[in-house]
Amino acid sequence: MGTPISPEEIGTAEKTTVYAEEMMGKLNINTATAEELVRLSGIGEKRAADIVTYRERNGDFSCIEDIMKISGIGEKTFEKIKEEITVGE
Repeated sequence: MGTPISPEEIGTAEKTTVYAEEMMGKLNINTATAEELVRLSGIGEKRAADIVTYRERNGDFSCIEDIMKISGIGEKTFEKIKEEITVGE
């Protein structure tokens, strides 16, 4: 087995994973704030707010393609941002 870790250490590991993804240039659409989401091409303040609201009501996106469930985000927008986003896989 391994050495048990505390809840605090689990939080640190999660933050490290998120930080590593950010360093690779990918934005986690399950954890990003509206302010972070507007940095994506084609995502304005309204769409960013819609993404946050969707997550609050439905839970995390399971794959990056799920972002197209947001009204106004279709295939063209998805094609522009797909290399910039992650769901924390």
